[in-house]
Amino acid sequence: MFHKLNKKTIDINGKSTAGIIMISESAVINDEILERRIALATECFTGKFPKLVLKDRNRISKENAMTVCEYIIAIREINPRYNYVRYTVQFLSELSRAVGINKKFIDMKREDILT
Repeated sequence: MFHKLNKKTIDINGKSTAGIIMISESAVINDEILERRIALATECFTGKFPKLVLKDRNRISKENAMTVCEYIIAIREINPRYNYVRYTVQFLSELSRAVGINKKFIDMKREDILT
């Protein structure tokens, strides 16, 4: 399965081509790709909080940070307020830390979230 982002395609070897950026879930998330996603997701906001939280590995894993970045990029079309993005990033990072930093959002179950 691939993730669609931006307007380029990056294969597992890191080569970029025209189209949509697609990252395989089985591929290891590269720090450089994650940094670009964080920058892309937070570029239109003046506050630094979301960027700092997404980079903090004590709050959120790389996989979950990538998921949050994809969500922020997707909702930018509706022009969300900064406080909404800040609250969302804070909530999801706290959820990630409470359930277990190494557990992906997609693997979380109802019991994990309610405990």
